[in-house]
Amino acid sequence: MKKLIGRSALTLIFMFGILGCATHTKTVQKQNIGFTAPGDLKHEALIVFYRKGGSKADVPTVWLEDRIVGALMPNQYAQSWSCPRRVTIHIKNGSNITKHSIIAPKGEILYVEVYKKRNGTFAIKKTKGMSKSITNRSDAMNRYKPYCGSEYIELNADTLFAFNQSTLSQVGKNTIDALAKKIKAGYVNIKKIRIEGHTDRIGTNEYNNDLSDARARTVANRLKRINPGVRMEARGMGERYPVTKGCIGDTPTAELIECLAPDRRVSVEIIGIQNDTH
Repeated sequence: MKKLIGRSALTLIFMFGILGCATHTKTVQKQNIGFTAPGDLKHEALIVFYRKGGSKADVPTVWLEDRIVGALMPNQYAQSWSCPRRVTIHIKNGSNITKHSIIAPKGEILYVEVYKKRNGTFAIKKTKGMSKSITNRSDAMNRYKPYCGSEYIELNADTLFAFNQSTLSQVGKNTIDALAKKIKAGYVNIKKIRIEGHTDRIGTNEYNNDLSDARARTVANRLKRINPGVRMEARGMGERYPVTKGCIGDTPTAELIECLAPDRRVSVEIIGIQNDTH
């Protein structure tokens, strides 16, 4: 059985606003470091990957989704624009490949340090900035310009649902209703809304698939009450896409359940949107 811990604070990432990518050159500055690339930071996210020190014999290559960002020599950085959503990052070094997942916030610069672990693989961690001494940019120039036609919101399932349930709590109802009203007021047209339920790894695959599917459908049905004309696509992803790392053990202790809390989530993606100013 999957045990969930209620939380007083809801982890929400609202990414509403005017979407689309302007074709121009914009200089973004933070912590006295300048970046120049095509894109519009107001509607996108800028992800800056950097490496602090290390050996030239080991050079990790950074991939964002299915595109290369750059190969990082010691004290180099590479950057890429991204639509605001949860993104997948691969760090490749020879035959070693590590996979990571982070959220790219709209209108912000996300700094990500790429570092080597003791086992020889490379990992990443979010930081508040990077050293001013890292001024060399990777030779692999990335001029990718995404078309951001969607919004991505991630909800904490522990707040939406009670223990072992797929029925929304009162807080959950209020949260989904507020989201539905924002969607209704914010956009002239939406192609569809995709809702995905995710669980942690505690419990059987069958149970996790059923629970995540039921929760996704519950959220979709609640959203549709206020947005009846919008196509809803709900599906359960079970435990297949965890975002936590370093949670040890299989016995559902309170410590493990708390550690795996970020895996228990419901993601809402609003696809093909238009608004009054677009």
